[in-house]
Amino acid sequence: MLKHSGIDYKVIPSGKFRRYGRGKLREITDFKTQALNATDILKTIKGYSYSRKIIKQFRPDVIFIKGGHVGLPVGLAAAHLNIPYVIHESDVVMGKANSILAKRASAIAVSFPKDAYSVEDTSKLYFTGNPVRPEYYIDADTIAKKPSEQKPNIMIFAGSQGAEFINNLIFSNIELLTKNFNILHIAGKQGIERARFMKHRLPAEQKHSYDPHGFLTSEMLAAYHWSDIVVARAGMNSISELAALSKPSIIIPLPSSTNQHQLKNAQYLARQGAIRLLQQNDIEGLRLINDISKLYDDKNSMQYLATTIHKFFKPDASISLAQIIISLGNKNKGPID
Repeated sequence: MLKHSGIDYKVIPSGKFRRYGRGKLREITDFKTQALNATDILKTIKGYSYSRKIIKQFRPDVIFIKGGHVGLPVGLAAAHLNIPYVIHESDVVMGKANSILAKRASAIAVSFPKDAYSVEDTSKLYFTGNPVRPEYYIDADTIAKKPSEQKPNIMIFAGSQGAEFINNLIFSNIELLTKNFNILHIAGKQGIERARFMKHRLPAEQKHSYDPHGFLTSEMLAAYHWSDIVVARAGMNSISELAALSKPSIIIPLPSSTNQHQLKNAQYLARQGAIRLLQQNDIEGLRLINDISKLYDDKNSMQYLATTIHKFFKPDASISLAQIIISLGNKNKGPID
């Protein structure tokens, strides 16, 4: 994307610290993972050296870091060169890189209200929300009417890569699902071929109720509006889009996500009454079908979920974030040591 945008950019080496939420003992005794972590420490040190050189050449007034392991060496270099930086945290629990960088950050932009974060000093926290694309502000009335009102329209979003558990859950129960619902299934590139095969095997009268895709780009907005209920993981980009569009949702967080951030995102939202939470270890096909049916039949709950999740949508998230960055940059027009 950068190559086609005309934006100049630099590449730095960076290493990630692998954690899979399996418990400390299993993490420590996984020697392959520990060896990769040790190797990546060297990459991070190298990335720090590269970052210092780039910062000295570019002479920024302020640096913005979105989070993730690639931001760590940049932030460390910025701190040592006395350049203010802003970090943005999408999840309700900070990732490792942002946790380290937060101590020296001039501002910490977050996607959830301040009270969601377990930090002693909230003076640097700014509840900006998580930016979404402008087209997600479009009113639902501008989208074409649903093709069928005979059965509930359910979008099941396994992600662009495909969440194996969710895909297998759908494949194992596809006849019962398509008997009760119209299913738009985003199976990811890992699951799309099997999804097409499963559609081919469906009874003729149910084929029209199953619409599988590897992923959606420009059609995603229309897919959201078509759906009555969305079943998805708890990644913050998906959550932000659901909030923007006020979609009732059933969320199945990925249990192995780093620092359990998906589970914690979902738990916080469930406590606020913004989503229905199903944990992967407690779910099987009939449970999902029953939960979808019960939710759809309870119009008051549908409306409550739609209204509550929309409270987490900040339409000015991008502007707020930009204003913080620009304000800090204007205050720091001094030389780099």
